[in-house]
Parts: sequence; C-alpha cells; structure tokens
Amino acid sequence: MADPTFFDVVRSQRGIRFFKPDPVSQDDVDRILRAAVRAPSASNKQDWAFIVIRDPGVKRELGELYREGQARSRGAGSSAPPPAPQPGHFAHDMEHVPVVIMACIANGGAPTIDMVRAASIYPAAQNLMLAAAALGLGTRLTTIWHSAETEIKELLGIPDDYSPAALIPLGYPAEPDHLGGSIRQPIAEVTFNDRWGNRPSAG
Repeated sequence: MADPTFFDVVRSQRGIRFFKPDPVSQDDVDRILRAAVRAPSASNKQDWAFIVIRDPGVKRELGELYREGQARSRGAGSSAPPPAPQPGHFAHDMEHVPVVIMACIANGGAPTIDMVRAASIYPAAQNLMLAAAALGLGTRLTTIWHSAETEIKELLGIPDDYSPAALIPLGYPAEPDHLGGSIRQPIAEVTFNDRWGNRPSAG
C-alpha cells in the first residue's frame, strides 16, 4: 500500500486471524511502536510498555496460555464444545506468527487492573494497529486470554506494577484473511442525538 490516506487505512483495517510466516522487519516494528506512543493517555502519564515477542519458544508457551485462558473464559459449566483447531489460525499456531506484541499498562500496585486505568492503553493499541495496516501488515487485538494473566505475567517477566492489557499478533495476512475492511453497521444504526433513542434525521 503506497502512501495511503488516513481514511484509506481506517477502511482497510480488520482483525486478522491467519498470518504468513514472512518476517516483519525491526524497522517496521519500530515505526509501528513510534505511532503507538504518540497516542494520548490519562494525565499524559504514558505509563504503557510493549513487549515485542519473536522467540518461537516463548510464542509457543504464550499460545498454550492463550488457549487455556480462552477455555476458562468459556466457563467450566459451558456445554458448548471448544472451537476446533484451525490450521494456521494464530490461536492454534502462535509460534509461527512473526511478531506478537503484548501491550501493558501500569496498574498502580493493584492486584487486578480496572477498566478505567486500563483504558489508556487502547488509543495506543489502535495507533499501533492502524500504523501496521498502513504498512500492509495485519493485527488483531485480543483479551480473551485474560484469565491466564498470572501465568502470562510470569512467562513474560512482567513486574507486579504492570498488567498485560492487549495481546496483538502482527504479520502479513494469509488466506483466507486480507486487509480491505469488512461490513460495518451504518452509523445511523448506532448513533443518537443528545439522548439515547434520538436517531439522527434522514439525510
């Protein structure tokens, strides 16, 4: 994608589940992270950190913990069968995703992080994902692993005063995924004027 406009990039973004094994250059990762840290944050604290994971062994263990967290999130009492493994799907093949980024945020010493404090990471995460899309790279923001947070912190050496907030696989999209956007609801269906229920007038 050559010099896309901002709105081209926004329209092209989608969550990618399948990635090519092609390497992602450190220069591109650095450009993406520089975009991430340009995001606003609460009180301009900028109290985020990003772990860039390339080691196949670490990614393999992370994938196992991801699937454990996924299973816990479904709940022990769930009667729904676990999803069947899909060859190449990042959740089942994380070691072959070129780069996995764990975005972390300072937790103020709390054992678990609350949504208000964690929210500062998400503008940075969106900047990261849009920058990746501008370079022709795919991403996906995931949090379903969160019930395995303790084990993930130990694996990645995350200190007590930081919490993992978003796991973002990064790489070139592989079939059946591709950049190019996906169907979204019309804004008239999700927008109200002044009060909930007041739909915008047609036109």
